[in-house]
Amino acid sequence: MAIGALPLLAVTVAGCGGPAPGPTGERTAPAGARPAPAGTGASTEPRPLTGAQTARAMLSTIDLPVGWSVAKEDLSPAVEKDDHGIQDVKGDAACNRVVADSFRSVRPSAVVGRTMENPMARRSLMFEVKTFPSVTGARQAVEEARQLRRACATATAGPYPVRYGVLEGPRRGDESVGVRMRVGGNRFDEFVIRVGTSITVVTFPGATGDDPGLVESLTAQATEKLRQAAAG
Repeated sequence: MAIGALPLLAVTVAGCGGPAPGPTGERTAPAGARPAPAGTGASTEPRPLTGAQTARAMLSTIDLPVGWSVAKEDLSPAVEKDDHGIQDVKGDAACNRVVADSFRSVRPSAVVGRTMENPMARRSLMFEVKTFPSVTGARQAVEEARQLRRACATATAGPYPVRYGVLEGPRRGDESVGVRMRVGGNRFDEFVIRVGTSITVVTFPGATGDDPGLVESLTAQATEKLRQAAAG
């Protein structure tokens, strides 16, 4: 699925983070970064994840409390048509420019997704990991989420009226952002988190997003799994 698609998306302002400071306060290199050649003074460049690494970065049942199970998943890293660009969203001229620009951004090189459910609690969660050929593509994906909530406060997605807005949340990864999407009476809170050349997306439909402990835990775990995949 792509940012802005139904029913996956709504974004949450997780804010913009950065790599952790090193022992002397300097920024450490991102996970999976290529060391710069000696004497060049060039900055490190994160390596794109392989398809297998992208799949390993996906949250699973062992990362969730008891009661959650897999409802559906697509762990094939093959990129489908609707994995690129903001799909089906239409609004005013500013919103439509954001949508058009999203199809000119860097295309992902690997995409995996999984939907989890807790039947007893009548709750669901959606996870997605996307890898790009370069950090530019991953940065564009985060920026698309920012622009979506800014320019498409009122829009339509297919036959549905949809509203996008800011949602506060924890700072994660190299940078992160969030959007709250409302489709009729339904709400979707989505966190988009970048680590190097990849993004991990965690979506909390409805009241699932009202549990601050779950939001804090899953966004942290999603970020860490992406870092571990990049390092391995």
